Amino acid sequence: MSEAPGTMMAWTKVHDTEDGFELIEHPVPSPAPGEVLVKTASTSICGTDVHIWLWDEWSRDEVPLGTITGHETCGEVVALGEGVSSHKIGDQVAIECHLACWNCPRCDEGNAHICENGSIFGVHDNGAFAPYFTIPATNARHTPDGLDSVHGSIQDPLGNAIHTLTGGPVRGATIAIHGLGPIGLFAVNAAKAMGASKVIAIDWDNKYRMGLAEKLGADLVLGKGDNIIETILSETDGRGVDNTCEFSGSPVALANAIRSTRMGGYLNVLSVYGNSTPEVPMNDLVFRYLHLKGINGRKMWSTWDTMHDLLSSGAIDVDSIVTHRLGISEFQKGMELTRSGLCGKVVLDF
Repeated sequence: MSEAPGTMMAWTKVHDTEDGFELIEHPVPSPAPGEVLVKTASTSICGTDVHIWLWDEWSRDEVPLGTITGHETCGEVVALGEGVSSHKIGDQVAIECHLACWNCPRCDEGNAHICENGSIFGVHDNGAFAPYFTIPATNARHTPDGLDSVHGSIQDPLGNAIHTLTGGPVRGATIAIHGLGPIGLFAVNAAKAMGASKVIAIDWDNKYRMGLAEKLGADLVLGKGDNIIETILSETDGRGVDNTCEFSGSPVALANAIRSTRMGGYLNVLSVYGNSTPEVPMNDLVFRYLHLKGINGRKMWSTWDTMHDLLSSGAIDVDSIVTHRLGISEFQKGMELTRSGLCGKVVLDF
C-alpha cells in the first residue's frame, strides 16, 4: 500500500435531506483477505445516485447515512489482500457492484446478482465517489490495457441494458425502450447492435435524449405528443412489440408498456420507482399473457461476456452516450446536470 496515502477526501451522504452530501475525510481502506484496493480512474453518475441525492423513500430505506456512494466505476489495482492470486498490481479493472456470498441457493443456481446475502457496493457499503476503494477481487473485472476509463466506468449501466434486453428475444425482434436515460440509450444502441428488427424509443419531453436515441439507431422515437400505445400497435401490425424494456420509473410508462406488448410477449422492468406501489393494470397483464420480469443488475458473468464482445467489436457508441466528463471536484455540478436530464451519461474523472 505504499502508493496510497493514509487518508482521502470522499463525497459522503451525511444529512437526512435532499442533497445532504459533503466532501469529508476518510481513512484509505486496506484490502481484507480476498479483496483488492483500487485507485479510482473514473466513476459515472447513475440514476440510483440521483435517487440517493433526492433522498426518496427507497434511498432512505437502503442507504446508511455516512456512506460514500458511487458504484459505476473503474480503476487500477494498487494493493492485494491476502490470498488474491487472480490480480496483480497495475491491473486495470471495471467493477461489478453486486457483492455476493457465492454460497447460497441463488448463487448456486447462477443468480449471484440477487444473492440472498448480498449487498450493493456504493449503496449499502462505501463506494467510489472516492479516490480509493476496496472490492472483492471477484468483482474487479479485468479490462484491456489502454482502454479509456470512460469505457470502464460505463460497464455497469451498459450491462444493465443488456441484461434487460436479453430478458426477451432480441435478434429479429421488435423492441420498445421506455425511458431514455443513459441505460435506455445504451439499450437502444445495444438492441440495434444485437440484431433487433425494429427499435421504438419512448421518452416524455426530453428532446436532448430523444435526439440521442435517434442518433444511436432508434427506428422511431415517441414522446408526449404521441399516442404511445396506438402508435406502437400501428407500427407492429396491431400486435404490439415482442420485447418491452421499462427504464423510466414512471407508472404511466409501465401501464403503456403492458398495453403495447404483444400477446405472450416479454416485459422487462429495470426501474427504481419513487413510490414502491405504482398502479398497475393487472388485468391487461394477465389477459395479454405477458412474461413480466424484474431486472436487477447484471448476470454474473454472462452479461459481462456479451458486453465485452460488443465493446471489443466497437458496436457500442460510448462516445455519443457519454456527453459530459467532469472532475470529481465537480461532483455536485455533475449531480445537478444528471438531474436536469440535459445530458447523456455524466462521468467524473479522478
